[in-house]
Amino acid sequence: METNKNSLADSMKEYELKDKEYYKGINWQLFDLIEPHAKTILEVGCAEGLFGAAVKEKTNCTYYGLESYPPAAEKATHYIDEVLTGDIETLKLPFQKNTFDHIIFGDVLEHLIDPWTVLGNIKPYVKDTGSILASIPNIGHISIFESLLSGKWTYIQAGLLDKTHFRFFTLEEMKKMFHETGYKIRQIEPIVFTTHYYEKMISKLAYVRSCMGIHHADLEEEARAYQYVIKADKR
Repeated sequence: METNKNSLADSMKEYELKDKEYYKGINWQLFDLIEPHAKTILEVGCAEGLFGAAVKEKTNCTYYGLESYPPAAEKATHYIDEVLTGDIETLKLPFQKNTFDHIIFGDVLEHLIDPWTVLGNIKPYVKDTGSILASIPNIGHISIFESLLSGKWTYIQAGLLDKTHFRFFTLEEMKKMFHETGYKIRQIEPIVFTTHYYEKMISKLAYVRSCMGIHHADLEEEARAYQYVIKADKR
């Protein structure tokens, strides 16, 4: 437990070093998954509340946020209805069961020590007709292949190898995580990032896969996906 506490403290220091724009982004593909009739939403990792403000304009819902970084949480209070400051892995949520049409994890699950337990624990707060919405970075992106081929796994302030990431997922492991925690994925879409250089590398990897008898038919498609957005219902 002491190791976890130290890891979280060190992680919080890293959040202070991030560029201010880190807390301002809006993932529009994730935004498009919001049901227009949603009335009550919780966003875990709401940052400065700009995503929530956009959602409120779209749905006129009651929007709650949870944010572990206090300066961002304070700014979020100006945009959404209520903001809790704390760690989703330890905080006892002050909500009734079956409260939310959506619980949103926008680039959050990878920052948790145990996202499997969090998804399981938060499930009762989702309405029977509700869903989890998430965006998750894909460690199977071609840029990671490039780094490994260069002998590197270099942590940075933001991106696929963000210093504050505790967990890393391929598409298969994302699907497995939701299945194991009691959800059924209704929709999953890639957010693609590629270049001419990356496309050349992808074609070479496909050749290597074929030569070595590695059967992964969707390798090329998954290598182009920088992250995935997911909508998952309760099972």
